[in-house]
Amino acid sequence: LASEGIRFLKRGDWSPAQREWISAFFFREVMPVITPIGLDPPHPFPRVLNKSLNFAVELEGRDAFGRSSNAAIVQAPRVLPRVIRLPRELGDSEYCFIFLSSILHEFVHELFAGMKVLGCYQFRVTRNSNL
Repeated sequence: LASEGIRFLKRGDWSPAQREWISAFFFREVMPVITPIGLDPPHPFPRVLNKSLNFAVELEGRDAFGRSSNAAIVQAPRVLPRVIRLPRELGDSEYCFIFLSSILHEFVHELFAGMKVLGCYQFRVTRNSNL
């Protein structure tokens, strides 16, 4: 793909200008449609949608309500594309793309104000279905 001018950028390869655009994209398009689900003893593990993209987030500290929580689930909304194209002027090739999962990994800490994100782990559940 790279020889044809198609690149998928990793987080470590983002330039400062790309990072600025991706950050604005996160706050404008992604953050408003995400609802993190905190996990604690009184709340069982939430039901996740079949074949959906999810992230298990390991946390440290207290949330906005003063509760101590060490884990949360973030479901990537299905209304968002899994691959986002960067504007041409920001790319170093004709077509530069970034995975939604990379954006969520990079900015997941923004969803948990006052808490420290210790880890973010992507997973997908595939229930008994025909593949």
